[in-house]
Amino acid sequence: MLTEAIAQARFALSLLFGIPFDARSLERLADALRETRHEFGAIGAEGAELLSGPALDDTTRRDVQLRRFRTQATRGARETTYYGRLFNELGLDPTRLRDADVARIPPTRKEAVREHPDDFVRRTARPSLRAVTTGTTGTPTAIYFSRDELRAYAALGAISALTHGAVDSEDVVQISTSTRATLGNACFAGACDLAGALVHHAGLVSAGHTLGLLTQRRRIVGKRDRVSILSTYPSHLGAVVEHGLRQGLEPSDFGLRRIFTGGELVTAGLKARARRLFGDVRIEEGYGMTETWPLAGVPCSDGHLHFEPSQALVEVLDLETGAPARPGQAGTIVATPFSPYRQTTILLRYDTCDVVRPLDGPPDCALRHLPATSHLQGKLGLSAQHDEGLTFPRDVLEALEALQDVPLPARCGFWAVPGGVAVEVVTRRGDEPSTRRAIERSLGERGVPLRELRLLPDRAGLRHPLPLRGDLREATFGPSIVDGGLGGRGADLRRASDLAAARVVA
Repeated sequence: MLTEAIAQARFALSLLFGIPFDARSLERLADALRETRHEFGAIGAEGAELLSGPALDDTTRRDVQLRRFRTQATRGARETTYYGRLFNELGLDPTRLRDADVARIPPTRKEAVREHPDDFVRRTARPSLRAVTTGTTGTPTAIYFSRDELRAYAALGAISALTHGAVDSEDVVQISTSTRATLGNACFAGACDLAGALVHHAGLVSAGHTLGLLTQRRRIVGKRDRVSILSTYPSHLGAVVEHGLRQGLEPSDFGLRRIFTGGELVTAGLKARARRLFGDVRIEEGYGMTETWPLAGVPCSDGHLHFEPSQALVEVLDLETGAPARPGQAGTIVATPFSPYRQTTILLRYDTCDVVRPLDGPPDCALRHLPATSHLQGKLGLSAQHDEGLTFPRDVLEALEALQDVPLPARCGFWAVPGGVAVEVVTRRGDEPSTRRAIERSLGERGVPLRELRLLPDRAGLRHPLPLRGDLREATFGPSIVDGGLGGRGADLRRASDLAAARVVA
């Protein structure tokens, strides 16, 4: 009891003052929570409140964030090549920064980090992992992390998962993401391990192979008999859902209770179709990226994206002026990860190029105690600037994936033309009149100023396809394996045969 109390106190001090986490203390907390769940079945509301950090009013939050920004700025100026040079050029003393001074620091561009990642690493740091992005939207970017940071991320993930009942010791977890996504995979797998779950790194293989693994019966004492938690990208989830519905699979063929997905936009249409296949499964979507890790944006039921203020300073800057975006106006997320969460690679005002809108007023939702923006609209570089303004990927994808005539994931592209945008999309029946009318209507309801529409029978004809993480593919030997039945119906053998015949696409 005394050990857990000390660990809890160290955790609270780190959250309050920004001092480095003690990884061993966090792991002890995770162990204690796992034992509590095993004995009592759940963590009380007081436990969740204790571990979430203090609730801050706006004034206190701004003061705390300014102090932590100064800490990171001072470290960056004294210990990194990039910010040492920048603060010297600006003539700013990082130890005396005020709110107005923060705005004088130009946002750090992705290109600067991509071209010279070592220039952002503290000289006193001890990096142990060079994590790179998957490169879906360009050349991969490298960020360095220490061993203590990685241990802390896994432990914090376990604490959150156990506190909220997201993962428990009976779960069988399947990670169906690219093995190149080292950071996210390691942190999620480490969190699940500390929570006591069984983890399988399946990789990003074919939809048929993934389905075979999800339906496979397990015989491990103390674990659920099938995969109960899936972590994957929205585009791969879409391909799995499409394949499973086409094969005639039903919720009784699976044991999923929760799906974690992110890295791309998650549409309402995808979630609705996923529940047709898997049943009333909980779909957890989140916003995060390697460069700003472990900053996480959490969507609420009202369509907001909420951020924990102790993790980072999150700004939304106007797309044209670089000033703070006005309520309802589109801007990009500019983030500064704070200590104790970030110790090795320092990034100040990093421009993520992810578009959101500031809210028109204070949120009135379950997460209203956390700062919020609109939901993610997509990457600025994948958006279209035209005579009517800007069209973002979410506008197009929400409209298309809501329609059964468009197979998942939506294979599409869009670009600016006089007066609006041209859209191209793969449909089930090609350029059929009723499909065309349905797509035109759906795009119009989302406010897309459609001027041209190309409907195609397959993706080979796409001129400007949106990149999908699900197209990152890893090879494996042999067919997907289905062990045992998919239920007790007469179609089981046919379904198992169909699944087993699905070869991995290299």
